[in-house]
Amino acid sequence: MKKYKPAKLPVLITMVIVGVLFRVLYKVVDYTEEYLPFSLVYIRIPIIIFGVMTVFIILPAYYFNTYYTVTPKAVTISTGVLVTVKQLMPVTSVKSVTTILVPFGNLFGFNIVVLNAQGTNIIISFINRRDAREITDIINNEIRKRSSTGTFAVTEEGADGK
Repeated sequence: MKKYKPAKLPVLITMVIVGVLFRVLYKVVDYTEEYLPFSLVYIRIPIIIFGVMTVFIILPAYYFNTYYTVTPKAVTISTGVLVTVKQLMPVTSVKSVTTILVPFGNLFGFNIVVLNAQGTNIIISFINRRDAREITDIINNEIRKRSSTGTFAVTEEGADGK
């Protein structure tokens, strides 16, 4: 059993992007105040408070409480800040693995592994390239073992069933 954590650089990049978005929202509110007959102080203060809480408390807590556990039997994703969400997918139900390796993924860690099962999928995101390949190899080896043991065996019968 091995635990994988999201890469740290995507966390920082997400924090910067969300911070910039809150700053733009603050400037838009500030700009529209000239055209309104009332003060928007009561809107600006919650934007500042919510922006600071999101960037410096909620996002880091979310990412640092996220981890992926991969074993030959099951894949578990645990995440959440106030409410913990756990997803479990047995490897026996995985039909295929999709690995998305982005350019400069070894530097930035924006790689994604998607485990596809019938009717659902699990997404392992913001993972290092090395970890993405390792997870893919573990799951693919189990799929190969399952197919070589006869689970998907093809019979040598003819069209008439003889």
